[in-house]
Formats: sequence, C-alpha cells, structure tokens
Amino acid sequence: MTLLQKVYEVGATPQTVVAPTNDYVKYVLKNIQPANVTEYARDGFIYLVNAQFSMTSGSSVRFSMLTGDTGAQLDFYSMITDTSAVYAELVENATIVTTGSPIPAYNLNRNYPDTHQAVLKSATSITGGTTVSTEFLSASNQSSGQMSSTKIHTLEANTEYGFRFTNQGSQTTNVHFQLGFSEHYNGYNDIWLETIGDSFVLKAGDELVMELLPNATLNATSLIEGNKLSVMRQK
Repeated sequence: MTLLQKVYEVGATPQTVVAPTNDYVKYVLKNIQPANVTEYARDGFIYLVNAQFSMTSGSSVRFSMLTGDTGAQLDFYSMITDTSAVYAELVENATIVTTGSPIPAYNLNRNYPDTHQAVLKSATSITGGTTVSTEFLSASNQSSGQMSSTKIHTLEANTEYGFRFTNQGSQTTNVHFQLGFSEHYNGYNDIWLETIGDSFVLKAGDELVMELLPNATLNATSLIEGNKLSVMRQK
C-alpha cells in the first residue's frame, strides 16, 4: 500500500483538497495550524513589545494600539514597578492623541519577520472611553512590585485602544511593561470543509479520518490566507 501526502495552503477561495477517484479511499485530514500560545510563539505568530518609563507621584504614562484587519489577541503581559504602586488600564472607544514614531514589536521567533499590522505609539492623552480591563501593582520604597498574566484579551479589528499607567504612590517610580500579542489566532486558524461558517470545521490541531465514495470532491476554506491542511490518503 502506498500513502500519498500533501500540505495545502488554504484561504478564502475554495481549495480542492480531495479530488475525484475511481475507488473508495480512506483520507486523513489534519489542520496543522498552531493551537495554543506556546505553538503561536514557535510558529512565528507572537510579537513582543517593551516599554520602560519613569512616573512621578500622581502622573500617568499612556500608549496607543491601533489594531489591523484581524484585530489582536493579547496573549500575555508583565509589569514591574520599583518604588510606588501603579494602576494600569486598557481603555476602549477613547479619544487618543498620539505622539512620536511607532514603537517596534518583535517576532518571538527570530526566523520570522516583524510584519505585524498593529501600530503602537506613545500617547499624550486618553479621554473618555470605557476601561475594559485593569491591573493594580503594589510597591513601596521598601519593596518593588511585579506581576505577570496570561489573561487573554481579544481586541476588535481596526480599532484604537489605550493603555494608561498611573502612579498611585507618593514617590517617583520606574516601570517596565512587556506585552505579547498575536494577529493570527483562534478562529483565524480554523479550516472549513466547504463553506465558511456553514460546514464541518477543523480547529487548529484537529484531525479527521474518513472514507469517501468514488468521485467525491472536497474543498477547504479559511478566513485568511495561508492556513495549512495536511491530507494523507491511500493510493
């Protein structure tokens, strides 16, 4: 028995992954897209941005993140403050005034390019909007404070979000903030066997074994280009 194997790159245009044959044939189809944050990082899907800044007592530092066509998933973040408590906010639907050049974010897998769509910049003001997530980090002149989180936040596409950090202590403090985000995540890794949203779906890592009748045809689609589907069959 001979096994034939091929990896297809699937997108919005239907891609034939099973062509007609004259016999009953057993197929194994597997979505080989990354299925979790660790796999995202290894496959070049996560970008890391860092910021280090100083804040006097009662002052705030602000940043803006304008998402691209697929939005963004905030996969993990961490924060350190050396001498004063810091209150951090993620603000949606605010009026944001930005300044300066974009802040670079780097692919965690250095074999892949840093080609994210999101634009991150410093901001001089964030007014209005809704605070959708917060963190509080305590510290004093006797002890620094630090935290890290894998709390997932999924941001809307083509939308500007604000990050605001406020020194709630009585002393100047130095802060380091680190954020990892992805733009190819969750449902963007799904592969549909025919019509998107109205057919059988293979989630990332899912495998399907089936036997098809002669002359059967199967097409695959996905929300964005380049999702990989492995197909193996008997010859």
